[in-house]
Parts: sequence; structure tokens; C-alpha cells
Amino acid sequence: MPRATVSQDRDRYDLKSCPGGFVELRTLSFHEMNMRQDIAARMYQEQKVSNVKRGATDEVIRGYFEIMNVAVTEFEFRNCITDHNLEDENGAPIDFTRPMQSWRLDPKIGAEIARYIDDLNKDEDESDLAPLPIALSSSSSDGESEFQTSMNVT
Repeated sequence: MPRATVSQDRDRYDLKSCPGGFVELRTLSFHEMNMRQDIAARMYQEQKVSNVKRGATDEVIRGYFEIMNVAVTEFEFRNCITDHNLEDENGAPIDFTRPMQSWRLDPKIGAEIARYIDDLNKDEDESDLAPLPIALSSSSSDGESEFQTSMNVT
């Protein structure tokens, strides 16, 4: 039978932004990928419908969308980094299981590690996805909005 579990192999990346530095990364499991998506964004909506027949015309609509970049990054670094040789200013190894503010990580080094994690965990079928239509700012002569896609059709 074909194997369907995530590989336990680790990939080593030498950091260009930190000469002599390296990280070893592992791929997230499907469960971890879904957990990451759950953390990534939260949306809340509140809507109060007024009864127009009674003369009440006030309508309250609220929407909230939280983007959880810090929480996602902490999750990815905690779960993907299996080994590294990165130290803080006191020579102690950086503990990626702790909250991000305790890392005091150089942004260039953090961004490089994040790119490696993204590349390691990206969906291989993403290239097959068609882009969503993008509304143009102008309307057609019949008053309807025109749509275009960002794909080039030949």
C-alpha cells in the first residue's frame, strides 16, 4: 500500500542573512496545516435588523476580521524548526517554543526562515488554481459591472 503520512525527514537550510547560521525544518502534517489555517484569521459579524413597519429604520451591521500573523508565525516556527544554531546576544540558543517577543530575532533572519517554511509547506497544486475575477472600477454601458481575471488567455 502507498504511504500516506508526512515525511519525518528534516531539511537543513544555511541562512544567507546570518552567516554560519542554519535551521533544520520539517513539513507540517495535514492536521497541523489545518490548525495553522484556523489560527490565521477569525471573522466576526453582527447584524441587527430593524422593523421598518414600526418606523424603526436604524440598522447596525458590524464586521470584524482579525489577521493573526504573530500567532501563525509562532506556530510555524515552534512546529517546523527541529534544530538550529541561532543564539541571542548572551550566547543562549533562541527558544522558538516561547512567544515571539522573547526571540528578539533580526527581521531579515526571521523573514528568511519564514520563506523556507512557506516553501516547504506550500500546496503543490496551487499552480492549478484559477484566479478569482477582479471587478473593474468602471461600469459597462448597460450599468452592469465588468469583470476581468488576472489570467492571460491565449
